[in-house]
Amino acid sequence: MKVPNSTYIQIGVWISIFVVPMLLFSSMEKPDGFYFFIGSRVFLMALYFNLAYHVVFPRYFSGQRWWFVVLSLLTLVGYILSSVFLSVWMHTSRFREAMAFPISNLSEDRMLQFALIPAILSGMLIFGVAASARAFSAYEKKKKGEDVANRRRIEAELALLKSQINPHFLLNTLNNLNALALTAPEKTPDALQKLSELVRFILHECTQPTVLLAEDLRFIENYLALQRLRLPPNVRLRVEMPNPDTVQGSIEPMILIPFIENPFKHGLTTQRPCDIFISIQRLRNKLILQLENDLISPKNTADTAVSGMGLANTRQRLKHAFPGKHLLQIEEKEGRYRVELTLILEK
Repeated sequence: MKVPNSTYIQIGVWISIFVVPMLLFSSMEKPDGFYFFIGSRVFLMALYFNLAYHVVFPRYFSGQRWWFVVLSLLTLVGYILSSVFLSVWMHTSRFREAMAFPISNLSEDRMLQFALIPAILSGMLIFGVAASARAFSAYEKKKKGEDVANRRRIEAELALLKSQINPHFLLNTLNNLNALALTAPEKTPDALQKLSELVRFILHECTQPTVLLAEDLRFIENYLALQRLRLPPNVRLRVEMPNPDTVQGSIEPMILIPFIENPFKHGLTTQRPCDIFISIQRLRNKLILQLENDLISPKNTADTAVSGMGLANTRQRLKHAFPGKHLLQIEEKEGRYRVELTLILEK
């Protein structure tokens, strides 16, 4: 069983408190009962602290206020009486003879009064320290619980977003394949093979939180190969991306494809020449995606062009999967629609 770090810290604190008197009285001859007195005092303080921490304050945080009050009084009174008893014993033992302090000359009555004050003060101090430690522990436990709940909520949300993207992507691909079967039936067998590889990736790889970057790039290659089969002659497609066999690392599955899919949905027309540029670069721990395509319609603005289900969900996935580790820039300039996405990947 793993021992909590707080246990080691507490042991270290009590040992330190035990050692301090040894250093203070290192030059004097130790009377009978010296070590017993110091050890008993430290044991008493440790016992009271742990009773307050593990027994008294849990009643307060669980709403048992009456039990908290009763146990607080009982443990505090018990500590004070035990502490006074030890002080009186010290005064009446041979330890008194070795003391060089004024308390060694006090009468029994004055000694009792003198011992009561530090017992009360030390009891209140220990009670306060136990209260602070327990409050901090309760705060940390609550914060940890909130973090776990938040992480599970995010995981559930990401799973939902991915479940929405997959059928959305497949629907668009099937529509493209249907158009290809009507216009170029000789290309359909090759397109079906590419579609089969895409579906395999979605069914088997996308169920994982992350996939190998190489597998995701192969998925993109198959998608682009499928798109090339249906592109009209007036469209020029330029692609720059590394060989999947040369890259390492992991990435959220299908986090890039909605951006790559977007030019083929909004940047094509048969009325004039069209140009689509896609670039993927891996620079150290950064993955940079750059896209450019023509603005076919004035209505295809930065707001409306990214309002589809795939890209909208991808924005949410980026927010959750790469918090503070991604930069998405979208702009329209000189009739061109540009996207640049930078991801900080784990090495």
